[in-house]
Amino acid sequence: MVTVLLCTYNGEKYVREQIESILAQSYRDFTIVVSDDGSKDETLEIVRELMTAHPGKIRLVEQDPPTGSAERHFLKLLAEKRYEAADYIMLSDQDDVWHPDKMEKTLMEMQALEVIYGKDKPVLVHCDSEVVDQELKAISPSYVEYQKMTPDRKGLNQLLVQNNVVGGAMMINRALAELINEVPEHCVMHDQWIALVAAAFGEIRFIPESLYKYRQHGSNVLGAEKGSRIMEVLGRFGIGRKDGKSKAEMDEHSRKVYREMFLQAECFRDMYSYRLGDAQKRMLDSFISIPGKNRAGKIITILSDGFTYNMLHRTVGECLFIS
Repeated sequence: MVTVLLCTYNGEKYVREQIESILAQSYRDFTIVVSDDGSKDETLEIVRELMTAHPGKIRLVEQDPPTGSAERHFLKLLAEKRYEAADYIMLSDQDDVWHPDKMEKTLMEMQALEVIYGKDKPVLVHCDSEVVDQELKAISPSYVEYQKMTPDRKGLNQLLVQNNVVGGAMMINRALAELINEVPEHCVMHDQWIALVAAAFGEIRFIPESLYKYRQHGSNVLGAEKGSRIMEVLGRFGIGRKDGKSKAEMDEHSRKVYREMFLQAECFRDMYSYRLGDAQKRMLDSFISIPGKNRAGKIITILSDGFTYNMLHRTVGECLFIS
């Protein structure tokens, strides 16, 4: 059985369409757990209406007090074992739209991997998606290409600096879910945290097919802004940014992101020290040591231990701006 964990917060505009797209899946042995984080709009009314229309398919959890963020919300559901008896867990944002075969195709890939590795091996499977606007009009047929992502970069050292797994694209098996027993104090995003766990202790597999629509709009927690080498480089210097942020504001933002990235690595090392191998611990310690080194030391560590991005200009930016 599959459990879909769907987190909501003031999602009245899109949540009905998303839940209905999940209910229309070709694979039928699933339940949806909708967890609401204190919505003030009509989200709960919509969910309850759908619960009545589809008895036994949807369960509602209301967070009290609210978790306050998507990353804490999703990880709390996993830590509390809200998936109950399910063999497989999928995550869902409130504003996507799934293709009818998303669950079936992802599950087929998952079960094929379990034949190879066994059910006790933690496994994460994720897919690509279409990027669409608020009205579901096509922007790009591939989120991965749009964002210039590289899903085959799935080593722990690579995922520490650059996440290549999107929460709404993933399915995890029970063996992986059971490794998430608490919410970390520091976490960049829930999908990166889950990917780190999978990279350290299991397997990650990418399906190069767009199996859902990723809706791009102004309220996204993380938007799918199109990647561009030139604009990324210029943006580092506050040039040509659509959000109007100055160089000083961008520098401070970068510093905050990097700080959280290193704090996340510390949390990961401490929470999983009982399971990490010696080589993994040394690698994490090396990564965590970067902020305390001079510029030359930072660059040497980044390059020698493979703490790099998927494109040269991104790694150059990392070496120049990391503090």
